[in-house]
Amino acid sequence: MERRITEEQVTKAILNWLESNNWQIITFDFPQSGTGYSLHPNEDLRTTKNKGAFIPDIVAIKNETVVFFENKDRFVLSDFLKVEELKTTQDFKNSIEKLLKDFTFSKLFYGVGLAHTDKTELKTNKNLVKIDFAVFLHQDNSIKVTFDNHDIFK
Repeated sequence: MERRITEEQVTKAILNWLESNNWQIITFDFPQSGTGYSLHPNEDLRTTKNKGAFIPDIVAIKNETVVFFENKDRFVLSDFLKVEELKTTQDFKNSIEKLLKDFTFSKLFYGVGLAHTDKTELKTNKNLVKIDFAVFLHQDNSIKVTFDNHDIFK
């Protein structure tokens, strides 16, 4: 029987993979840790202090390219919708600029890190329009990029 990979294991494996590929980690968050950086909607969209906040699981930079990861142990449509909102709207522009104020960047990409199963990969493939990239942690602890139309991780 295959062991169940947790969201924390996905995040740790991707952090290690990014660092071994010379990405600088800007911020990261483990489930229920409260250590991540909260992106808030622009002030004109905010109705309460934390409503609508989004905490990316990993933000990293390399060669003026910034990647935002939302990680899960399985496919969760609401996370793909969150990533799509970051990708397609300017609703978090001010908060992202504040997070990245000390970095020089020219490109931002938003995607997912997931524990691999055939079912999760199939569901991910049906939702690629919502994301810029998909990275999977496999049972053998290998990381595989299965979707990367922008050649972010080449």
